[in-house]
Amino acid sequence: MKVWQKYLEEEISALRRIEQTQRENIDKAARILADCTKKGGIIRVFGCGHSHLVADDVFYRSATLGNVQAVLEEAVSGNTQITKSGFLEKMEGYAENIVNYYRFEPDDAVICISNSGNNAVTLEFARICQERGYPVIVLTNTEYSAMLKPRHSSGKHLMDFGDVVLSNCSAIGDAVVDIEGLPMKVGSASSIPFLFLINAILAEAVDLCVKEGFIPDVYFNGSLRVNNPAVGDHNFAIIDKYFYRMRNL
Repeated sequence: MKVWQKYLEEEISALRRIEQTQRENIDKAARILADCTKKGGIIRVFGCGHSHLVADDVFYRSATLGNVQAVLEEAVSGNTQITKSGFLEKMEGYAENIVNYYRFEPDDAVICISNSGNNAVTLEFARICQERGYPVIVLTNTEYSAMLKPRHSSGKHLMDFGDVVLSNCSAIGDAVVDIEGLPMKVGSASSIPFLFLINAILAEAVDLCVKEGFIPDVYFNGSLRVNNPAVGDHNFAIIDKYFYRMRNL
């Protein structure tokens, strides 16, 4: 079997484990997001390092809710100066500045993402939001997080600050395929399950809204504008609606 086929099998296995073990919490998370959407709130999504890519994937793109905002803090995103970002994401006391800058609103909801759940900024981001009364959904790897010594001075992990906690059910150490002669495994384990989870809870939230008589703002694929100008009108109307409520839209 080729390495890529082994990787495929491992990722499919992780997705099946999610299907088997995370159903109840997917439903709970979707309920939070649907309620936030129906009340006119913003879904604020945050992660440091590579986890910010999961937030970015559902921000201002086709097939996702218009009231989703990726909280993209450059200092901890790793987009530039990535090794420095790796130090900053472990800095206690930094998260409050990020939360304050984005000016959350009363009916907002929060999604925080970290595979290890062991970095200070994401942990504190979740804790602060929870203390301020926002429902917090945590996407993490619960098994991996539980076996790691806490890095934060509180002795806690990110999963300790979630109203709903979803596990990506991926491999400990974030790699899945052995190659003979190589001391470490290859094939990132967490990204695909994370992307599935966040899109699954958002899609489920949309379905809840529609079934309850509320039509939420969902983007068309923008490229379809060339065939149908109404697609562009629809998307631009969503942008106008949220432009002054999202500091990076």
